[in-house]
Amino acid sequence: MNKQEHLLEEIKDMIKELVQSNQMVIQTNNEIKQLLLGKLELRQDPSDNEHSTPHFMTTEVTNENVNADLFKRIAHVYFNEEIERIKSNNVRKSARRVSVELGRAMCDFLNQQLQGTGLGFSRFPDGLIIINHGEKWIGAIKIISDLGFHRGEQWFEYAEGIVNHCNKKYGITNDRIFFVISSLRNGLDQKHVEKLLNRDIRSNWEFMNNRTLVDEYVEKFTYLTTCLAEPRKQIYVLASELHPNVIADDLHKMNDEQKSETFKQIEEYDWILDLNDFLEELRHLI
Repeated sequence: MNKQEHLLEEIKDMIKELVQSNQMVIQTNNEIKQLLLGKLELRQDPSDNEHSTPHFMTTEVTNENVNADLFKRIAHVYFNEEIERIKSNNVRKSARRVSVELGRAMCDFLNQQLQGTGLGFSRFPDGLIIINHGEKWIGAIKIISDLGFHRGEQWFEYAEGIVNHCNKKYGITNDRIFFVISSLRNGLDQKHVEKLLNRDIRSNWEFMNNRTLVDEYVEKFTYLTTCLAEPRKQIYVLASELHPNVIADDLHKMNDEQKSETFKQIEEYDWILDLNDFLEELRHLI
């Protein structure tokens, strides 16, 4: 199957997926057009895309602060989704729509950070971001807000499933698959944490605010993700107690001064892992 035929197949899968999902609500024909254009890599220039730069950013993020840049973009997705939830009078945010927008935000971030490298990034209907160089697919990325659906030992099974899927569907090997996890909050299994650290944990909150323990835990659970060739270079956890969804919900209740303090907190946060290392690994894919 050539690339064009595969593209048509993916578009059919995407439309089928949208029809089957009772969470995803397509508001206008324009949104459908955007989805198809995104699939065909004919996206508008980031400066023309309202999702590219969070409108509530009041402080410019430098190239060196790439973690804060991505984290704010993720928070922006949740911020907008809360607006949609209120507008539609829904009880919960649309998980499907959040997934789609997270993929878009990640692609915008990567295309900006790695412009000029020849690498391209597209979100596919299965939620993966596929990396291409010319006509060839050379890697895959899965962005995850938290491990709420993959707690504890379930993570290893989930990661292995992603690896097998990438190999079978895209021909991408396990040394070219990456995971970016924005937060440990809302995704911890306390017993699993205790097992890996070999010590009692009084509460998840206490653990998440103990950076020494967090670093040890991330190192161990990463090392144990043996379905990846070099897990320490392929899994990137950003924060522990800081969560983009929580921040987004709080922003709706804040005045300008409080928002400014929140942005400052993000910009000055002591990130668990450095996304500059992640970007360097992507450059080495070529």
